[in-house]
Amino acid sequence: MKVKALAILTLAAAVFSLAARPSKPTAQSPQSLVLLYTSGANGQIRSCNCTKFRFGGYGRQLTLLKAIRAESKDVVLVEGGDMCGGSGLQASLKADVAAQALHLLGYNAMVPGEEELGVRGTSYIERFAVPPKPPSTPAADPKPASKTKPASTQTSATCALVCANLFKEGETKPVYSPYVVVKTAGGLRVAVVGLIDEALCSPWLSMSTDKVVKDPIDVLPAVVKEARDKADLVVVIYHGVVGASSALADINGIDLILSTHPNDQDRIFPAEDSNTVDAPVDKLGGAVLVKSGTSTNWCVGKLDIALSADRRIAGVKHKLLYLDRAYDEDPAMVKVYDDYSEKVKQATLKSASAFKKQAEAMLTKRGLNIVEMRQRLRKSVFATAAKCKDCHPEIYQIWSDSRHAHAMATLQKTHQEYDPECVRCHVTGAAVRNGFVNAKETPELGNVQCEACHGPARVHLEAPKKGFGKAGEQTCRSCHTAERTPDFDYAVAWAKIMH
Repeated sequence: MKVKALAILTLAAAVFSLAARPSKPTAQSPQSLVLLYTSGANGQIRSCNCTKFRFGGYGRQLTLLKAIRAESKDVVLVEGGDMCGGSGLQASLKADVAAQALHLLGYNAMVPGEEELGVRGTSYIERFAVPPKPPSTPAADPKPASKTKPASTQTSATCALVCANLFKEGETKPVYSPYVVVKTAGGLRVAVVGLIDEALCSPWLSMSTDKVVKDPIDVLPAVVKEARDKADLVVVIYHGVVGASSALADINGIDLILSTHPNDQDRIFPAEDSNTVDAPVDKLGGAVLVKSGTSTNWCVGKLDIALSADRRIAGVKHKLLYLDRAYDEDPAMVKVYDDYSEKVKQATLKSASAFKKQAEAMLTKRGLNIVEMRQRLRKSVFATAAKCKDCHPEIYQIWSDSRHAHAMATLQKTHQEYDPECVRCHVTGAAVRNGFVNAKETPELGNVQCEACHGPARVHLEAPKKGFGKAGEQTCRSCHTAERTPDFDYAVAWAKIMH
């Protein structure tokens, strides 16, 4: 009996030992992978919804991601860098939104770009190092990581910040994990290695921080070798531009390289009434090379990767999924937007109040009558459309029936009526002295009224003359730019409001 029991225990130990080893591919192993990517949002967090084909936004993206994840168990989502853009209070608030979106949308990995590292004077990188707090909760200042995070296997929705060639000056370990192994719901193990082009960070990074970026070729071979032993596929996300002559071609063990610092001229737009574009796929040495087609947060890149029985890449289809109105904004992300809009509103009102107090204090110091000066300062050069109606009733009616007359309502639906980046094209005189200030102080100058195109008319009202306020195509295109209204057709638009 003892011999029999010993044999049973030995057999059980052998079975356990085999189960603990990395599994080899079988006929039932995952035969495909959906690799989703974004990059180059540059602070664009949401579509302003001004036109039919206006693209973008994390709210629409979340709706798309839920649909894709419902269809496939083997999905990996990566961010290629430059989610942030610019500096100042509003850029900082947008960085908070981007950090929340990164985790709410279930990104598996992020590679920082020069925008996150502080190319414009403000570093946002630490906001992405730890999961942010929910909306409406004051966020504590994140503490910099004191130790380098080791590479790990990721099975949750927590996003890993990865970069193999970003170091603190004088240290031998990278600041963040060089890679993360993502285990999909279907059991596929994908190693995501992060890199950033040193040319994008030199020399400003070392001059303004204690960080340096090393040549990817010096660090990548050892990282890929280590990741190769832990994963079925090795994907390198390179925040930079990779050409056909890149030295990355000489590194063995890489299955796919995604280059995520594209040029704007390489952008591919969908045909009208379509939101999908077929994008190219190249080869670089023994790896598949894909150049990001995403920017301005307008679309999501989708790589449908077919795998052979030994889990090598057998084929790749590359599509750009443009986020148009076919996708509703997910309610969870709308809450984040609303929280952001409220912060922008309060900041706008606070700034206007502080400016007014400062100006009045200066006038008082100079011995001027503050009551009299207030009346002078409040006198506007704008007459408003209601006054234009007296002499131009037919034109006024054309305007009343146009979308220009309800431009503020578009913003109010999404609580963006205090957003400085939005209101300038939805109001009258935003950039003119004594023009639109904000929705609370100057509501009479809301909407795109007559004077938004023809100029201030107070003087014209007092002494009417022919030839006042000529406007043309360039006037329209000051707001209807290629970025804001990619499908704008001046001839068609003018025919609707001709007067």
